[in-house]
Amino acid sequence: MRFLHSRGALLWAALAALSFGAAPPAIADDLGLIVDPVESVKGEVSVSYRVETPFTPRLEETLLQGMPATIAYEVGVWKRRAFWFDKSIVAMKREHKVAFVPWAKSFRVRTGVGVNSSSKSVASLDSLKAWLFEERRLALVPAAALDSTGSYYVSVRVTIRPVTEEDLGELEDWLSGESPDPAQTTRGLPRTLLGIAAGLSGLGDRTALVKSARFVPARLAKAPALLP
Repeated sequence: MRFLHSRGALLWAALAALSFGAAPPAIADDLGLIVDPVESVKGEVSVSYRVETPFTPRLEETLLQGMPATIAYEVGVWKRRAFWFDKSIVAMKREHKVAFVPWAKSFRVRTGVGVNSSSKSVASLDSLKAWLFEERRLALVPAAALDSTGSYYVSVRVTIRPVTEEDLGELEDWLSGESPDPAQTTRGLPRTLLGIAAGLSGLGDRTALVKSARFVPARLAKAPALLP
């Protein structure tokens, strides 16, 4: 009976993941990920989203102790297909690596990877949360590229991941390159981080996935363009 109950619970969860809330905006309770109704902005299918409770008090404490974290957004446009899997039309991913820099008493945020990455300094934890998690509007695809009468939705996933051991070498190189004493930082940073990591067993990733209400491109509401 326990096995049947577990299978039933998994089936219910799978069906729930495929359903859509009729009343916008869509919300994921744990992280407070909110996805507003999809709009048309200058001919582009666009979505606005925000994260209201990204960090737990425990995670905030470890960030301020120097433990880096990675924040990833994955945004997709999907076309509904009856009696078959939904079709992925657009898939976007953006990743931010965050670390508190003690000698600068500020956070460094690196966005992207490789030659296309960029770095930014953020003065405080509140400023960091505002920059990473306050509402943003993202243009996804020209409306003309979609079936005007098709049924679509947008999915938004946010993942907040404490640093893993595999991340340490990359983060060490990044931060030591900005340190006033790179040799000292290179020797001390990994041991410090691993010590913090040892106390974080069970913390794990925080993630939320929200799907917007369905939309038909020909019926999309037109939103005013944001001011520069």
